[in-house]
Amino acid sequence: MRRFSSTIWRRTGLDRHISDTQTRQQPLKKRPATATVLFLFILSAAVFISASWINLSSFYVTNVTEKAIIISQENRRSAMRVEIPLNCSAGNMTQTCPVNYPTSFETEDRDPSLNSTCPDYFRWIHEDLRPFKSTGITRDMVERAMRTAHFRVVIVKGRVYVEKYKKSIQTRDVFTFRGILQLLRRYPGRLPDLEMMFDCDDRPVIRSRDYRGPNATAPPPLFRYCGDRWNLDIVFPDWSFWGWAEINIKPWNSILKELKEGNGRQKWMERGPYAYWKGNPLVAETRKDLLKCNVSGEQDWNARLFVQAQAIGKAASDFIQEELKMEYVYDYMFHLFNEYAKLLKLEAKVPEGAVEFCSETMACPANGIEKRLMMESLVKGSSITSPCTMPPPYDPRALGAFVKRKANSIKQVETWERRYWDSLDKQE
Repeated sequence: MRRFSSTIWRRTGLDRHISDTQTRQQPLKKRPATATVLFLFILSAAVFISASWINLSSFYVTNVTEKAIIISQENRRSAMRVEIPLNCSAGNMTQTCPVNYPTSFETEDRDPSLNSTCPDYFRWIHEDLRPFKSTGITRDMVERAMRTAHFRVVIVKGRVYVEKYKKSIQTRDVFTFRGILQLLRRYPGRLPDLEMMFDCDDRPVIRSRDYRGPNATAPPPLFRYCGDRWNLDIVFPDWSFWGWAEINIKPWNSILKELKEGNGRQKWMERGPYAYWKGNPLVAETRKDLLKCNVSGEQDWNARLFVQAQAIGKAASDFIQEELKMEYVYDYMFHLFNEYAKLLKLEAKVPEGAVEFCSETMACPANGIEKRLMMESLVKGSSITSPCTMPPPYDPRALGAFVKRKANSIKQVETWERRYWDSLDKQE
């Protein structure tokens, strides 16, 4: 099962920290005259400024006889240019959206060095949309996805409209809307018009085998949080990137910061060798089996497993292979929407009865933990950089080799598991 999820991660990169370079001042053997130094400094500054080589806000001068110290700006990619405050005045606590959002995304003075190529897992966007590239996506195909969808999202001229069909598990739908709205705040005016159907449940339902053969119809495009090689559902970032209210999970940016701080307190090799899991064991037989490994009066396999019934979920996750920054979550959504919109053979239309959503209609009337999470995950304004550059599709041979390695790894683990249980049976 492949899932674009914030609920799991590997250690790689999480314990790395970026610190500003500190320049140590060396004693001077000989000081030139003050006037000469001042002249040289003014001349150098004029050259730098006229050539726009540096950002004046990123350096300071301690003394005219000392070097100018360039201070690196931490996390510049996620910095915001102009803040877009929420309008939560008393008269706007109803379901009304403001009309003063920016509709353009200026890039003329952006620093090209801040742009980068997207991580390798962005290539899965090409694979998820491959089934639709030969036929495009028609109105009929979109409507057929309604069979299991929880809602339809329509984006027209940078504004978001939602048509709901049924209640999702907990607040998955709410925080999915929330994520899409934050994407529009980050890249105003850059999202194309589109329509999409979304299923908030875990297990994929668009089976590949149902759309094979000469007389097969084209598959319906259905977005969800999970996907695998037997199904054609389109993978979308997990709702919990923007918070999980029911179990008080913070937005991913906050979680990632806490992980880094926690990793800095103690080295991995100095920690106790325990496996930790928390979740709902009632949704799958494999999870019930997992609880057999918990500590008891008879055994201790260094596993600490906790039942938390609210953590509903049925899908396994193996998507995240490196540290996942929130900026890449938004860039993944950005490229996914743009690639998807290019395939649409329909004009996006707001259905009768659809409701417009914006940050104000969601955050302003919210209360308690939901409001706190929404404010904590709020994108305060447009990004100062363009989205990362989309990598090309996987080479068929490379993709085949990747799938084969994954399958072999799973088989190896299953073999070890069988051997272990067989050894226990022999002991009895």
